[in-house]
Amino acid sequence: MPLTRRRDIRVIAVILGDLLTPADPAAEGPDVAAVRPVLDRLNRLFDPALAEPFSVAPEGRIDGVLDDPAQSPLLVSVLREALAPSVVRVGIGVGFAATMRDGGDAYTNAREALALAARDRGLTRYVGTGDAGDVLLSAVCRLVDPLLQARTPKQWEAIAAYRELGHQRAVAARLGVTRQSIGDRLAAGHRRAVEDADAAVAAFLSYRQRERAAP
Repeated sequence: MPLTRRRDIRVIAVILGDLLTPADPAAEGPDVAAVRPVLDRLNRLFDPALAEPFSVAPEGRIDGVLDDPAQSPLLVSVLREALAPSVVRVGIGVGFAATMRDGGDAYTNAREALALAARDRGLTRYVGTGDAGDVLLSAVCRLVDPLLQARTPKQWEAIAAYRELGHQRAVAARLGVTRQSIGDRLAAGHRRAVEDADAAVAAFLSYRQRERAAP
C-alpha cells in the first residue's frame, strides 16, 4: 500500500478527475456530495503518499497531489472501485514542483492528460514521463480503458470487495452469492489483467522517478 512520505522527493503526480454524467439523458449528473466521503477515505488510506489531499469541486472535478507518482495507478483504481458504477475520467501529470499550487509543469501536464483522455473518449492518460514514456503509458491506457468501460456494476462490486477482503469465499459471503459466481465476476471484469497493468505502470513510474532524482 502507500509508501512512507519522503519530503525530499521533487517529482510529484497531480491527479485530476472528472465525474462523467451518465449517457442516459434521464439520469442525474454527478453526485458530488456522495463523492466526499469516498475522498475522505482515500485521503486516510494514502496519507503517507499525499502532497495535497484529494477534494471535489461542485462541478465534479476531483484533484489531489501525490509525492510518489508510482502510487497513482493504485490510487486511481481504488477511487474508481469506490465510485462505481459512476465513471471517473482521470488525467495524471508527472513533473517537478518547487511549491504546491505554483502552476508548475505537473499541473499543466495533468490538464493536458485529462484533455487527451476526453478527446479519445478514454478514461486514463499520463503526461510528463518523457516522450517515449508518455507513448508507452498511453498505449497501456488504450488497452486497459475498454476493459474498465465494459465492467458491469456487479463486477465492480465484486472487484472492490475482493481488494478489501482478499478471498473469494469472503466476498461471496458478503455479497450473498456463490464462490463460483464471484470467480466468474472477477474474471469477466478482467481484475488480474488490470492489476497487472497497474503494477507495470507503477514500476515504470518508480524507475523514472529514480532516474530523474539521480544527481
